[in-house]
Amino acid sequence: MTKEEQYRAVERKYGKIKRRERRKRYALRLLGFAAILAAVLGLYAVWTLRQPKPEAALPDALRVWFFDVGQGDAALIRTPGRAVLIDAGDCDQGYPLVQKLKSLGVTRLDAAVCSHPHADHIGGMETVLSCIPTDTLYMPDIPDAMIPAAPYYAGLLRAAEQNHTAIRIPACHDTAELGGASLTFLCTDNAAFEDLNNCSLGCLVSCGDIRFFLAGDLEKDGEAAMLSAGLIPPVNVLKVSHHGSSGATTEAFLQTAQPDYAVISVGSGNDYGHPARRTLERLAAAGCEIYRTDLDGTVLFAADGRTLQTYAAGK
Repeated sequence: MTKEEQYRAVERKYGKIKRRERRKRYALRLLGFAAILAAVLGLYAVWTLRQPKPEAALPDALRVWFFDVGQGDAALIRTPGRAVLIDAGDCDQGYPLVQKLKSLGVTRLDAAVCSHPHADHIGGMETVLSCIPTDTLYMPDIPDAMIPAAPYYAGLLRAAEQNHTAIRIPACHDTAELGGASLTFLCTDNAAFEDLNNCSLGCLVSCGDIRFFLAGDLEKDGEAAMLSAGLIPPVNVLKVSHHGSSGATTEAFLQTAQPDYAVISVGSGNDYGHPARRTLERLAAAGCEIYRTDLDGTVLFAADGRTLQTYAAGK
C-alpha cells in the first residue's frame, strides 16, 4: 500500500469516527433540548392547573369581594341585581373604593354596613354614601359612652342624612334578603363590653349551603358571648376578626365555626404586627386555607349555592 493509499485509509477511518462523534453530540443536544422542553411544559401545566378561573367564568349567584384597602376592612356582597357593602376602609380609601365599586358595575347599594365605628372600618363610608346612592345604612347598637367623638363618625352621619340613606340598628337575627342569598345580623348585648371592638356587628351571609361570617374587629370576649348565645354556625368562609390580632379568632370559636377558608384583611408592613403568628397557627391547625390582602390583594369568592370557588387578584 502506497503512502497515499495509507493516508486515505486513515482519513476514511477518522472521518467515520468524527461523523459518529458528531451524531452522538447532536443526539445529546436533542435529548437535552427535549428534557428542557419537557420540564418547561411540565411546570407550565402545573402553573396552569393552580391558576384560578378567570373572574368572569365564576358563578354569580353570590359573589363576595374582600377588597385590599390596606390596614382596614371592606367587603362587597353581590347577587344578581343586589349589592351590599360591609365596611369601607380608612378615610383615605373612600375614593379608591368608590372607583373599585364602579368598575364592578355597582351604581347603587341596597345597603351598607358599618361593623363598628373605628376609622379603619368606616372612615371611607362617608365618601361612598356621597358618591353611590345607598338605601340603608346598618350600624351596631353602641352604648352612648362609647360613641366616638371623631370627624369621620360625624361625617358619616351627615352623609347619610344628606343623601337620604336610612339608618337602622338591626336586632339579632334581622335578615336582609338579597335575591338568592341573605344577610343575617348577629349581635349580643353590647352594654356588657368596654371595648368597642367587641361591639362589632356580626354578618352571616348565606347562599344555599354556602355561608360566610364577617364580624369587624370582634375580640375573644365578643366571640365568647356569641358562642354562649349559640349564634355561630359552621361556615365556609371566615373573615378573620381584627386583622388577625392575637386577641381574636380563638380555638373555641374556630372549633364551632369550622371554616374552610380564612380571609385576613390587613395592611402590608403595618405597625401592629398583624396578623399575629399565634392566630395564623390557630387557623392552620383548624385546617383553614388562608388568604391575606397584604399578600394576595383583593380576594373574590363565588358560589352557586352548593360549590365555592376563589379568585385572588394578586399584588
